[in-house]
Amino acid sequence: MKTQLAENSKYDGIRSFSNDSELIEFRRKEIIAKATRVFMKNGFHQTSMHQLAASCGMSIGMIYHYIGSKQDILYLIIKEAVQRPEDWQQKLEDSLENSSPAEVLKYLIRQYYSGVDKTGDNTLFTYQETKNLDPQFRKTIMEAAAEDIKAIEKVLLAGVEKGEFKITNIPLMAHNIITLGHLWSVRKWFLGQVCTIEEYIEEQTSLILNSILVDKP
Repeated sequence: MKTQLAENSKYDGIRSFSNDSELIEFRRKEIIAKATRVFMKNGFHQTSMHQLAASCGMSIGMIYHYIGSKQDILYLIIKEAVQRPEDWQQKLEDSLENSSPAEVLKYLIRQYYSGVDKTGDNTLFTYQETKNLDPQFRKTIMEAAAEDIKAIEKVLLAGVEKGEFKITNIPLMAHNIITLGHLWSVRKWFLGQVCTIEEYIEEQTSLILNSILVDKP
């Protein structure tokens, strides 16, 4: 269902002159896809709005119809890389009630790492350019990233409490799991020559589980 907006209002926290939320989302996805490549090639500060508009096949006036600034585009690109479905944490909690923490962790790793593979350029871009976000945007991105850590911590804690995992520093292990996922994007230029994403997921999952599973007598 379309959301009607007032002229010069904000949609998703960013100014737009369009009254059609579906059109805004469609155009912004176009802008994000093209702008990511341009930013990665030229760098954020070296890229002009005219270059971004040209890469999107839009006039400068048209691109400003859907976003307010180059900073807005940077935020949208990074936000897309870190956002998760609204109900994913609830689904995670439901899974812990019906499956072992080890199985839930395996599923979580697969979903997270597969997501990194699908948004590879965005993940790499996030590492490179988050520092250039305005403070209010950076705070939003950091909060979203913290939710990923909390979700993994919840699974790890459940495993410790049920006697499946032995972990001395749960937050550190959660960060390790996230970082191994991002490593695929950061070093895909090399890793892609030695393994597929499926092989990478299998190997890293085994590495993680072997380091935390309690030895059974």
